Amino acid sequence: MARQAVMDDLMGRKCARVLAIPMRGTVGIVLKAKKDGHIPSARSVLEELILGGMYLSRSILDKALERVGE
Repeated sequence: MARQAVMDDLMGRKCARVLAIPMRGTVGIVLKAKKDGHIPSARSVLEELILGGMYLSRSILDKALERVGE
């Protein structure tokens, strides 16, 4: 099983990159869950997260959903 740090914080992501620590953000986790068949819709999960206060630009949302055919 591969290990990854889970983080969305920009500075944390930069540090992880410098230290060569594999990482994935919230959007990446949702997209993987969709690809692996664990959830029927990435869009609905991401929209719920946005409604709950997560910031995600429309362009990033659109690009992410395009990657899973939504």
